[in-house]
Amino acid sequence: ERLLVYEYMSNGSLHDHLHNKNNINRSSSIWNSWKMRIKIALDAARGIEYLHNYAVPPIIHRDIKSSNILLDANWTARVSDFGLSLIRPESEHESMSTQAVGTVGYIDPEYYVLNVLTTKSDVYGLGVVLLELLTGKRAVFKNEEDGTGPMGVVEYAGPLILAGQLQKVLDRRVGLPEVTEAEAVRLVAYTAMHCVHLEGKERPNMSDIVGNLERALALCED
Repeated sequence: ERLLVYEYMSNGSLHDHLHNKNNINRSSSIWNSWKMRIKIALDAARGIEYLHNYAVPPIIHRDIKSSNILLDANWTARVSDFGLSLIRPESEHESMSTQAVGTVGYIDPEYYVLNVLTTKSDVYGLGVVLLELLTGKRAVFKNEEDGTGPMGVVEYAGPLILAGQLQKVLDRRVGLPEVTEAEAVRLVAYTAMHCVHLEGKERPNMSDIVGNLERALALCED
C-alpha cells in the first residue's frame, strides 16, 4: 500500500473555523481576534514561501485554499495536500504550460485562461484566503443581501476595499479592529488586493507578502 503520513492536526482546517458554525462557537474566544487571523495568514504565507524559495526542488502548490490550511494544537497553521503540486522551473520568472487545475474560487484566472503556470498562481490562491479571513465569507458564496446567484469573495470585497470602505466587508463576528489593529487589517487587505490582481506579473512574490504580514502582526502586538 502507498500511504501519505501527516502529523495530526487537532484543530482541523481554517475552512472549518471560518465557515462551520459549530467550530466557530467552540473556539470563538481564541479564534475571533484579528491578531489570531493575521498570525494564521502569516503561518500559511511562510509555508508557501518555503515551497517557492527554499524547498529543493522548489514547488508550486497549485491548490492553495482554506481547507488545505490545517491548524495544530497550538493554532499554528500548516499548508497541506500536495496532490496537485508540481516542481517549479529553475528560474522564478520562467513559466510552464500545463492544463489548469485547482478549486473554483481560488484558481488563478490567468492560469485558467492561458494554461501557463507560475508561482504567482499560488499567490492568487493565498489572496483569496486572506479575503476569507477578513470577511468571513467563503471563496464562492450565495449573496443573500440582493438575492443574486453565487458570488466570489474577490468580486464581493475587492470594489469596496479599493473604494476605501474596508469596514463594510469585515467579518462582524470579530468586531471592529482597535486603533493599531485597524492599521494591521488595512495592510492585510492591501496585500490581498495585490495578490488577486488579474495579471500575475502585477502580484507580489511570497517574500514581500510575508514581510507585509509580519508588519501587520507586529502592529497588533504593539
